[in-house]
Amino acid sequence: MTRWITALCFIACFAFEAQCERFPLEYAEDSVVGDIRQAHARGDDTLIDIAREFDLGYDQIVSANPDVNRWIPGEGTVVTLPSQYILPGAVRKGLVLNIAELRLYYYPNAPKGSTPEVITYPVSIGRMDWRTPLGITRVVRKERDPVWRPPPSIRAEHALEGEELPQYIAGGDPTNPLGRFALRLGIPSYLIHGVDERKAFGIGMRVTHGCIRMYPEDIEELFGLVPANTQVTIVDEPIKIGRRGDRVFLSVHQPLDEGEDESLPPLPRVPLGQVMHHLTTQTRFDAQVDSALVRKIVEVGDGVPHEIARVNEFVSYTQAKTGAPETKKPSSINDEYQKAVSRYLQSSEKEGDAQRPEAPRRQPRSDYEEADDSAVRQYLEERY
Repeated sequence: MTRWITALCFIACFAFEAQCERFPLEYAEDSVVGDIRQAHARGDDTLIDIAREFDLGYDQIVSANPDVNRWIPGEGTVVTLPSQYILPGAVRKGLVLNIAELRLYYYPNAPKGSTPEVITYPVSIGRMDWRTPLGITRVVRKERDPVWRPPPSIRAEHALEGEELPQYIAGGDPTNPLGRFALRLGIPSYLIHGVDERKAFGIGMRVTHGCIRMYPEDIEELFGLVPANTQVTIVDEPIKIGRRGDRVFLSVHQPLDEGEDESLPPLPRVPLGQVMHHLTTQTRFDAQVDSALVRKIVEVGDGVPHEIARVNEFVSYTQAKTGAPETKKPSSINDEYQKAVSRYLQSSEKEGDAQRPEAPRRQPRSDYEEADDSAVRQYLEERY
């Protein structure tokens, strides 16, 4: 066994009921779903515990709570739950993975006359030297209790670290890194799969050898929902612009530094110029974009949708190209928008926290020994 497996070999299993994020898509023009919520930490919580309870990823919850100690938030500490999402720009069909935000979206076929919906889950993807490929593929096979046969490249990598991997681990083995369920993709050797409990706390990071990992309870649910031959679209959209009603949102996903190998270059950050390019080519405002507001969203890079405009100051780039008449915003809307900008730039987010709804928790997790918690902490600090 490797050092990190040994450090975690006594970790207890978590007992969760699947609680995916499921949202109706009542209006085709809307692309923002969910709401920012909050939870109060319990005395023995870590942000990792809270992330799993609310079906969030590691990077996602850490980015949204930069001032909260990820290991000891403290009894009663308010934790922001960034459960609001701008849908990726890909066609809303089948599975859509946005690797920039470490999140998977599933658009099930809606029966005639019913409201379409989207279901979303956090995932882990490949690191710099094991990139998850982009493009369109399909679920070619569903496997229950898949056997793990590490390829020669992975065995060689572990051998350099003094670890000899087995040629295979049987399906259903609690140490099988593929977990209990897997969706095999048309891209050779790539899967959407679960994990064994020792690695479940790493969901929402760039840590895999290219495959797409999910919480055990999430992949079990998705396995039952997704039929074989479902289309899978893999995109990389760190900048997303979306709409809900008359409100326009911008989110920017800046990668956290999770480098386990200091010889690897850091993941590239999204520059302000690229965001401004998106705003000017994909959308158009009849007033100048507030650059200070956009700059702050880019610098924070928390992936949370932030309101930047109202629809009557906003027309699609396609509409503008066709010569459609521009919609002028009333001064009252302009005043309201400028006030919102001022509040945001003054970092008054705490005022909004008090108005956010308290989210219900999943089924309580099993208690585990303090030594197990220390092992998890040591593993993450050393590896990430």
